[in-house]
Amino acid sequence: MALNIEQQRVYEWLNDGLNLPVFAEAYKGAAILLSQKPSGYISFVAHVGRDLMNCLASTVAGTKSERAQYQQHIDKLQSDWQDEWRFSDDLSPEVVENGHFIPTRVCQRITTLIEEHKSGRIRSSEADGLFFSTFLDYSDKDKIPGNFLSEWKAAKDWFLGHAHLRKKSFQAETDGDLVKHFNCLDGYLYIAASSQYERLKALNEILDETNQ
Repeated sequence: MALNIEQQRVYEWLNDGLNLPVFAEAYKGAAILLSQKPSGYISFVAHVGRDLMNCLASTVAGTKSERAQYQQHIDKLQSDWQDEWRFSDDLSPEVVENGHFIPTRVCQRITTLIEEHKSGRIRSSEADGLFFSTFLDYSDKDKIPGNFLSEWKAAKDWFLGHAHLRKKSFQAETDGDLVKHFNCLDGYLYIAASSQYERLKALNEILDETNQ
């Protein structure tokens, strides 16, 4: 199965223009899977969509996309945590009212975990704008149209929620959501792959459709 004209342009841009064959092949595979719909395709396509949205711009811009090290923090916290600190029906009224005495080192571990989590959320928000500033001529992130960012974030959140296997199978209507969100990503990738004139024209057309 061949890519359509627009998808072939995106593939060539990723592979030859950006010299990122790993991203190019993943994109091509996702586009083909979305068309053929083999078993398990939803998770595979969502995984590729998530990684393209999270990593493509930061890779090109040379910025690190560090994640909070939850497992390491929890492992350290677990070694210090005491069973008697958990809530139970056996707690005395005094403990329920005043709480437990928890050592400073444990409080600091919890604080570090929370701060790293908050920093990760900020980096994720900044990463959304990074695609537009890196590829779509929006050097000022405050000038990125709100509807661009909202549909970008909606697509990324959906991919994130469907990139891994779950005990229950995805519902039938999931396919329509997948097509919608992948088309959103696909559209922005094609605009990014186009010349500056075509890019600005396409962006203006999206804005005009939104304002009608």
